[in-house]
Amino acid sequence: MLRRILQSAAIIAALSMSGCVSYNVTGPLGTPQHKASVTSARTAQVADVAINSPGIDDNTRKSISRSLTAQLNQYVEAGEYFKQVSEFPTRLDEQDVVLKFNMTSLKGHRAPHPGYFPGALLTLTVWIWVNGPIYVDTFDVAGDLVIEDRNGNALASARQEVKLERNVGLYGREYWAPTLGAPQLRQVVAQLLDDATVKLAKQ
Repeated sequence: MLRRILQSAAIIAALSMSGCVSYNVTGPLGTPQHKASVTSARTAQVADVAINSPGIDDNTRKSISRSLTAQLNQYVEAGEYFKQVSEFPTRLDEQDVVLKFNMTSLKGHRAPHPGYFPGALLTLTVWIWVNGPIYVDTFDVAGDLVIEDRNGNALASARQEVKLERNVGLYGREYWAPTLGAPQLRQVVAQLLDDATVKLAKQ
């Protein structure tokens, strides 16, 4: 929670200085909005999440990987996708699986709405008070998931992408407490797990 507050404060500071800011979407994932439609009888392990979103330095990549791996362990367990979730170095049995997530895009961006400054000036700030758009948020979140057996053989896979552009006004929740793309990341993760585990059940 503290990290989320600090990140929001950093974005507000950047906006005040430059008018726009780009950031990495890292969660929090929170709890699943629905339980798995199919619960596998297997035990699963979440491998270290691969971060291949462009423009991220090595240190940040490692930090995001650690954070998302820990969040996904909790998310997969809470979603009841598998009968049990174990962590390395627990040895996998023959029927157990490894979940390999690869996040290929984690882009978030906030910029002033093109109509904000002229609209506010021409209407003597009425634009702002009638909830005219002040910012434009854009998100590009994408990833894939491969479920492998303990020998590294692929059993099921899925790919998902969410692209979103939305206006933000003074009275919107996103103005005062930006979610920083967390719902979009959760949507991608949920769909990856839903699709891949349904395919796994057909094996």
